[in-house]
Amino acid sequence: MSDTRYAIVTGAASGLGRAIAVRLAQDGWHIAVADVNETGSEETGRMVTEAGSTAQVETLDVGDEQQWVSLRERLRADWPQLDLIVNNAGVVVSGAVGQTPIEDWDWLLSINLRGVILGCHTMVDWLKENPRRSHVMNMASVAGLIAPARMGAYNVAKAGVVSLSETLYQELKRENVGVTVVCPWFVKTNLLETGRFADTREKTAGAAFMENSWLTAEKVADKAVRGMYRGKLHVVVGFRANQFSSCKRHFPGIYFALSEWTQRRILEPIWSRGTK
Repeated sequence: MSDTRYAIVTGAASGLGRAIAVRLAQDGWHIAVADVNETGSEETGRMVTEAGSTAQVETLDVGDEQQWVSLRERLRADWPQLDLIVNNAGVVVSGAVGQTPIEDWDWLLSINLRGVILGCHTMVDWLKENPRRSHVMNMASVAGLIAPARMGAYNVAKAGVVSLSETLYQELKRENVGVTVVCPWFVKTNLLETGRFADTREKTAGAAFMENSWLTAEKVADKAVRGMYRGKLHVVVGFRANQFSSCKRHFPGIYFALSEWTQRRILEPIWSRGTK
């Protein structure tokens, strides 16, 4: 077995996936940079090299089962073992239920939920073969814990990722495979650039939350990797993420009243500055 640790990171061409790849590289991991964006992946590969490690670019549509199988077979032919799969690839859709087009639901769920399912399904047996501890890291969101209004598709996908991760945690514990699900607050990334919005004012609101957030992709990546090393199942990142998720869990009535107040006093004024 090689002393080098090997990781697959999906959605690694930019944003949080790139930050996780670079953070792992700082600890000497060899990274398979997996994304549909080859240009962005090449840039991430250069950043991994600059961080002191090695990378290879792998083109991957996470919603395509055959591409996952092909990736596994290519890597198994070259790698001595798989130590980590990071299911990070994701997109955003917003809009009320009944207003969000079904094709937007299908698009998001194929990436944010099906992509994670396929990554786990395809790679988990290979992880089990590792004689030392291996790991699954799934990228969810605080949205999967607190279910904010007008984000139904995104909430459903991220809640599914949380549920899948908790299931895997129980199934893999005796196999010496750890599981970590990461649930950050709004992070400053380019996620909104490819998003789909039933009302463009929702993009304005999302941009405002990102702009006012102290969280960067690098900060979330560091907390995610540190949480993985400590064997944590849930890594909730950001003061507000912890505050809101705790409130909803312990005081649901107060949480939903606060959510309604937030929409009326904070979100609606932001929406009013945009256009439909």
